[in-house]
Amino acid sequence: MAFKIRTMNKISPKGLSLFGENYSISDSEAAPAAILVRSAQVDTDLFPGTLAVARAGAGVNNITIDKASRAGMCVFNTPGANANAVAELVFIGLGLALRNVPKALSWMDTIRDVANAKEMGEKVEKGKGQFAGSEMAGKTLGVVGLGKIGVLVANLAMGLGMKVIAYEPFPSVQNMHRLSRAVATTSNLSEVFAQADFLTVHVPLNDKTKGLLNGASLAPFKGSVILNFSRGGIVDNEVLQERLGAGTLHAYVTDFPDPAIVKLPGVIAVPHLGASTEEAEENCATMAVQQLRDYLEYGIVKNSVNFPAIQGYPDPAVKVRLVVINEDVPAMIAEITRVIGAAGINIHSLKNESNGKIGYNLIDTEVDVSANVVEQLRKLDKVVFVRKIQLG
Repeated sequence: MAFKIRTMNKISPKGLSLFGENYSISDSEAAPAAILVRSAQVDTDLFPGTLAVARAGAGVNNITIDKASRAGMCVFNTPGANANAVAELVFIGLGLALRNVPKALSWMDTIRDVANAKEMGEKVEKGKGQFAGSEMAGKTLGVVGLGKIGVLVANLAMGLGMKVIAYEPFPSVQNMHRLSRAVATTSNLSEVFAQADFLTVHVPLNDKTKGLLNGASLAPFKGSVILNFSRGGIVDNEVLQERLGAGTLHAYVTDFPDPAIVKLPGVIAVPHLGASTEEAEENCATMAVQQLRDYLEYGIVKNSVNFPAIQGYPDPAVKVRLVVINEDVPAMIAEITRVIGAAGINIHSLKNESNGKIGYNLIDTEVDVSANVVEQLRKLDKVVFVRKIQLG
């Protein structure tokens, strides 16, 4: 079976090459089996029949996830694939702020036309004092969010001789195993703000984190630099205006330029460069393509933000794999297997996973499954979507 893929941003050719000969790729396909996207806005209601959307990156606020779930459309992201690129940029940004590099570069523009080396040297020696900064070593970095990026940032900070205090309300065992033991962790966000000289945020943008850094929550923060390489809406613009205007905040470094703040003194805005490295783009594209292939060809789910994870390639004897997606309510497995059993079909294997909202089932059979059986499954109350994958 051939699958049509629609790209909605420039995607690394190295990643796209992994699709293989059974896939066609276009940036204008009207009815794709799947969509591969970076930062473009995706309204999933505009693509009825599409099976999946893969975001080559971690943030998915550009995709209508609730609509996708109601349509039985799986949404993937690629957590960690761009972690190194973002973490490096965090410390580049912190260095720019602490050493007043943007102001120094602007001042250098005023003496670039000086032709005499001696005169330029004298001007440099005379003018450099106004840009004296401070070092990272010995200071405390507050890290909000200990996902893959936050953990890497915390560990790198320790390597630079910094102290680190970090906040993560829902710690992942896998991520925490990677965290340096020297990093202090707390479930009290105010404690992070009170102790930090510099603050960096690494959480997704959603209803719970929008405006997370606001006037009230930041009241204990007496530090000099806030860094935001997650999403713009996490930090309240009004508190930035107040603090930068009053001089109580030295710099705000962000990867998300906003007209409301970009001209404020102390704002260092870069044009969303967090994942813009050749390595990160290849890593994200490679992971996204692999996830899409597994999903389209076998119904396997890994790194989905709306469906539960489920693994398992079919045995060689399997001819059909049914993917049944339902609302997570009691007795659904019994209803689904009743329909299949009534058709005289023996189930070779059944895997079921749930995330509390969605129940996801992989049902393998050694015989063909008729269109009539598939239609009966679709008509079951609380079933959202059914797909038949022909394997043999």
